[in-house]
Amino acid sequence: MSKLPSPTGPENQAVLAKSLKENKEAAQVVEKASDDLAVVHAVLDREVPKTSLPPEVDRAVAQTERIEKQLSASVEKLKKVNESLARALPDSKA
Repeated sequence: MSKLPSPTGPENQAVLAKSLKENKEAAQVVEKASDDLAVVHAVLDREVPKTSLPPEVDRAVAQTERIEKQLSASVEKLKKVNESLARALPDSKA
């Protein structure tokens, strides 16, 4: 049976550092998508006359808000994971 690498060994630190970098990049992409969707929702909600909306369009406008909130919540979770990864790295500059 082979010995498992130390959880604090250099191999695992490199994996954690790479994971942290990739997770930070993903968080930025999700945050930008959330911000962009919030703008889309605000424009649709403000500019499209509600009285003449077909029900499908009204539901789509409402869905943009729900998706934006889900993305925002995902960003917060990613940030917490990033903080945990950074704490696991002794020399992290996170």
